[in-house]
Amino acid sequence: MALLTPLLEKNVLKTASLDVPIVFSMSRVVVLAFAVAMLRQVWTAGITGWPDATLAISIVLALPVVGALERCAPEQLVDLTRTLLNRFGVGDARTLASVYAVTTQPSKFDDHRED
Repeated sequence: MALLTPLLEKNVLKTASLDVPIVFSMSRVVVLAFAVAMLRQVWTAGITGWPDATLAISIVLALPVVGALERCAPEQLVDLTRTLLNRFGVGDARTLASVYAVTTQPSKFDDHRED
């Protein structure tokens, strides 16, 4: 039972309307499923770069964020979503060539050996 308590619904209003002894929080179940899938991927292939590491970090932070969002008023959640969606398309897009641009100066991390 102790293993299931993090997955149970904490909101009394959501559980009072149902006539069942326990109610699982679907957001917490989804986060757990992503965590299990990511753990399996990391166990099998390792962390191969920043995208994998970022996804793993976001999964670790998902439960506290979900908990905070569940305590927010609906108006606050709508405002947060609107703010995040309005950020799309703001600013210049970075091209792939700008990331891998060849500079004339050597990098300070270059060990100056031929590869």
